[in-house]
Amino acid sequence: MTTLPLDSALNSEQLHAFWKPTRDRLVREGREEELRIRIHRACAALRQAERVEADASRAGQDAALVFRWVSLNALYGDWDYDRGMPTGDRRALDLFTSAICGADAAGRIARALTAHAEEARALVESPFLIERFWSDGEWDQVRPRRGRARRLQEDLDGQRPSAALQQVLIAVYFLRCQIIHGGATLGSGMNRVTVDPASKLLRALCGPIIAVSMEHGLEMSWGELCYPPVRSADPS
Repeated sequence: MTTLPLDSALNSEQLHAFWKPTRDRLVREGREEELRIRIHRACAALRQAERVEADASRAGQDAALVFRWVSLNALYGDWDYDRGMPTGDRRALDLFTSAICGADAAGRIARALTAHAEEARALVESPFLIERFWSDGEWDQVRPRRGRARRLQEDLDGQRPSAALQQVLIAVYFLRCQIIHGGATLGSGMNRVTVDPASKLLRALCGPIIAVSMEHGLEMSWGELCYPPVRSADPS
């Protein structure tokens, strides 16, 4: 039986080989379609991230960061029926980080965060990823908020991976919004102070997060899938 190493970033090929026997069994049994779709979408986006990153350009790194976020979003996205739209990202991330870390019996996510603690601290304390900085631009107003790195380390030391993961992903989400909404120039040298640590972190975290979803997804509650496949091409 295929197994996944603990101390590895885990690429899409490794994850596919691990998941395929379970996926095929679930297909034969005709169940857990929503989980299968989530994992299929997550792996497809991860595979694309690996492809665009292979050219080693700054723009490729930016694109890979976005594709890895798409991979995570495929897992954490949840449909809000009352509002008729996906649950807000921050709310959905909060629920997801608690669930995925709670299911992570092997400590994959905690290992990845600890191994990349330096990048995580640099990211969460960056003033460019703090909303208040962009509202007034005064460094002195932002500096008191830069205790985030200390809190992150306290969460890691205190074995609270869910809190640490949430801090990291919220920071990456802020950067993701800048890139997606045209608030940053793709491939710009000015962006590296945030893009570099964020890219390293997502490269380290996506594989373990998908792995935990594969290993324990059948035990987890996922909420409603956003935008399920429509079987008919005729909207009527």
